[in-house]
Amino acid sequence: RRNKMSKIMVALIDIEDEQGYLEYQNIVLPMFLEMGIEVLAVDDSPKAIEGETREQRMVVIKFESDEAFYNWYDSPEYKKILPIRLANSKGEVHLLDEQNLNF
Repeated sequence: RRNKMSKIMVALIDIEDEQGYLEYQNIVLPMFLEMGIEVLAVDDSPKAIEGETREQRMVVIKFESDEAFYNWYDSPEYKKILPIRLANSKGEVHLLDEQNLNF
């Protein structure tokens, strides 16, 4: 079920081959710019406040809606480079509803 609420994508990435991953990164970042997708954070050394520090890249990206996320993720352009990411890293990708809570 897709809705109009903004979505936040959080990815936790273990980069296994930096050169190979760089090829993916050099294509996907301009793609975000071109599609007007807001990259909120990319951090290779996130600081754990609670729990153990993960030696992973964390990426946080904002999409205007469910539809905007899937327009990017399911696009032929992204499908072409996804195998590059999968061949050079392992990780998790989560899609969250952005909450605008009014207290």
